[in-house]
Amino acid sequence: MTDESPRRTDMRMTKLEVLRELRAALKAPDRLGDVAVLKGELAGGGAVRSELEARLAAMDGPFPQVDIDFLRTLPPASLGRHYAEFLDQNRLQPFRLTPRISQELLARHRFIARYGLVHDVYHVLTGFDASLAGELGVWAFVAAQRYSWKHWIAVLVACVVYPLLSPRQIGQHWRCLRRGRAMGQSAEQLITVPFERLWERRVDELRRELRIEPLSVPES
Repeated sequence: MTDESPRRTDMRMTKLEVLRELRAALKAPDRLGDVAVLKGELAGGGAVRSELEARLAAMDGPFPQVDIDFLRTLPPASLGRHYAEFLDQNRLQPFRLTPRISQELLARHRFIARYGLVHDVYHVLTGFDASLAGELGVWAFVAAQRYSWKHWIAVLVACVVYPLLSPRQIGQHWRCLRRGRAMGQSAEQLITVPFERLWERRVDELRRELRIEPLSVPES
């Protein structure tokens, strides 16, 4: 039987404990959110701006459990329906946090946990697909939102690695990079938008309110 009890909250886990927990989480498809937080703990955090951390701390319920079956029943134009279809089409599962992630650990990595939970919402709102070019577009969008300087490092690494993995998409990689950066600069900061309370809203309305002009055609 799997132990689902929370980790200790009175002191930090050692790096070895975190690594062991990460290895266990990687084997469980329902622990994708845990994986993101544990990777953040190993890496020493996300170097997120203090004012953004404060806004995340002030959010009411920033780590929701997503009911994907309910979202599939929403109207076709709704954010929730688009999100569910994006996951289904790409055979993805929503990120979830389990009780094995302590509140202390979660408090140290609010941004990482929140971003993991809403990453695919970014795909829906920006129009980038789940290809490597689409992922690069989302990373460029996130970096341009100026959450952390580390995201620009991630973009630079992706610019080197992704073209090697899909050389036929090199032109598309650069187009998505430029488009994602431009969108991220003009859009409202999305990380603290309470998408979990906006599932029934129309996607086109949310894009207008958040100043996002999505791709008009698929990237791939």
